Order: sequence, then structure tokens, then C-alpha cells
Amino acid sequence: MSGFKITSFVIGSVIIASAVNAQGTVTFESLDKNSDGQISIQEATSNDDLFVAFKKLDTNKDGALSKAEFEQFKK
Repeated sequence: MSGFKITSFVIGSVIIASAVNAQGTVTFESLDKNSDGQISIQEATSNDDLFVAFKKLDTNKDGALSKAEFEQFKK
């Protein structure tokens, strides 16, 4: 593997791991990268399960998940 590929892999792994807390669960705050109080579809791509469920969870169809909408994902 070239140095670039290894570095890219390590950076990607760190980004994915940062969306998960010490107990292995995803938190709203860790996914809300820009701290605007919502999780956008782009932010949701860091968690496969959330990304797949995004449209169903976005009950008001505004293109973002509020903390309350995200809590339905946690159940």
C-alpha cells in the first residue's frame, strides 16, 4: 500500500470512529459536525444505519434530523 493510501485509510477510520462514543453508540452531538442543532444527510453518511433510515426519520421532511427525530433512531 502506498503512503497516501495508508494515510487516507487512517484518516477515514478516525472520522468514522469519532461518530461513536466510548460505549460504541452514536450520539447526536458527534454526528452534528457543524453544531447547528441538526443532522444533515451529508452528516448522516458517517453512519450507515442512520443514512439508510434518514428519510423515514425525517418526519417533517425538512432534509435534516432534529434531536427529537434522531432519538427515534436510537430506540
